[in-house]
Amino acid sequence: MLVGAAVTLWPTAYRFGRGHRIRVQVSSGAFPRYNRNPGAGEPRAGAATLRTADQQVFHDPRHPSAVLLPVR
Repeated sequence: MLVGAAVTLWPTAYRFGRGHRIRVQVSSGAFPRYNRNPGAGEPRAGAATLRTADQQVFHDPRHPSAVLLPVR
């Protein structure tokens, strides 16, 4: 059971206009930045079987979630 996760992102900058919004995308991979993970337990270099991965982000009183963005 995953209790919490901290994700460090690479530096970037963007100026948001008034009323603009951001979207957070949770995914299983970011190829080619990170090596693919086929999810079947086979060696990654020659893996032939691919398994679907599911992600869940809980956001309720028992499982609070947050995205913290620095403002400069």
